[in-house]
Amino acid sequence: MKTYQTIQPEVIVGLGEKTEFLEKEAPFLTVIKLHIQLEDWLGDDLMECHPCYIVTEKLKTGLQTTKFTGFEFSEMIVTKDEYFNDNYQLNKSLPEFYWMKIIGKQDVDDIIIGPEKSLLVDEELLNYLKNNFTLNYMDVNPERNEFDDLLDQMIAESKKNK
Repeated sequence: MKTYQTIQPEVIVGLGEKTEFLEKEAPFLTVIKLHIQLEDWLGDDLMECHPCYIVTEKLKTGLQTTKFTGFEFSEMIVTKDEYFNDNYQLNKSLPEFYWMKIIGKQDVDDIIIGPEKSLLVDEELLNYLKNNFTLNYMDVNPERNEFDDLLDQMIAESKKNK
């Protein structure tokens, strides 16, 4: 039985208008074509734009050379928001970004989506990520706060109203 840690990557804002969902009406949950309109990038190799995970080419290439399982990569569209150049503070060019689809199964794979829709990784993969990639804004086992409680309450109420 695998032991997983919850990770919360750098959050980027901006699902672009070319993002397509499987669902034709709200709630839109299943992305089938991803478009990110970047407002900024703080430099991490792993990011989240709910409900998707994005990686740099460096992280994609690194993972593809390992035995880790539970993910696959897809192309995506990346555009810069009109304020990107004002917001972007790093002194380096943007890398290529890829959509990392999490397809892992619990106790089989190294990375999975947990029951509360959080990203879970096993200890070996977590150490590999922390030792080889830039993850300055990633939280490991983040503590719950009042916002999490509010979201849980809203979700529970929406399920009751169905």
